[in-house]
Amino acid sequence: MIPEPALIGRHHPLLTEFRRTFREGAGAAATEAAAPLLAIEGPRLLDEAIRSGLRLEKVLFSQTGYDQLAGKLLPQLSKHVQTSLTDDAAFNAAMDAGHPQGVAALVRWEVATAEAVCSSTAAAPLILATALQDPGNLGTLVRAADAFGATGVLALAGTVSPLHPKAVRASAGSLFHLPVAAKLSAADLIRLCQKHGIRLLAATAHGGTRGGGTAVDADFTQPTCLIIGQEAGGVPRELLRAADGSVTIPMVREIDSLNAGVAGAILLYEAARQRGR
Repeated sequence: MIPEPALIGRHHPLLTEFRRTFREGAGAAATEAAAPLLAIEGPRLLDEAIRSGLRLEKVLFSQTGYDQLAGKLLPQLSKHVQTSLTDDAAFNAAMDAGHPQGVAALVRWEVATAEAVCSSTAAAPLILATALQDPGNLGTLVRAADAFGATGVLALAGTVSPLHPKAVRASAGSLFHLPVAAKLSAADLIRLCQKHGIRLLAATAHGGTRGGGTAVDADFTQPTCLIIGQEAGGVPRELLRAADGSVTIPMVREIDSLNAGVAGAILLYEAARQRGR
């Protein structure tokens, strides 16, 4: 039986720990050696974390959240999880979201190694995010990768952390379903793809080239690392030079580009279609 949550005041160290962990997630290195403590907020993310087998260490309810959510959530928690309760104002002040949903948790999340992500790929593509600065965009890309069966997600150095609270929320729990590695250098990414026989295919706004073409012309049935750049700057030159080809999304009207999350979702859908999923 799960014990009743401990009532804590607004100056309790646990609230400071939540604030700090949300802040550290926004700038987390997500290095291969790390096993970060990740702060998540809202019943949907907690449900996904539990279903994905993540280890919840601490769960915090607001009074309103406890009244509305405890009956469903508490029976799902291990007896080893520390549960606490605080007033709504203190809870909201410790959260990163503008409109907190009454429950949050600190969970252990293992960051994948780039080697492991690249060595496990089959026909399903990898996604490489380069220079994305909008955490919501990166989270959307992770969610699309999960929905369309990608092998994993890689983030180049200079890309916003996949552990950023807004990226975690935008992924809607997909971050917990597939391996994600970050802070790669372009040189290491190129080396790993060559080592494991993975071709590099860069998404560009115009003019897909040999080995790529338009989304429907590109062959996504072979192991592929699909490179998605930021909307303004596109894919870095070093990776464009190293790529085996580029792929573009044909559009009816002439616009500069699609944002990374939308472009990635379209290309991942086409890759899944070609693989018969």
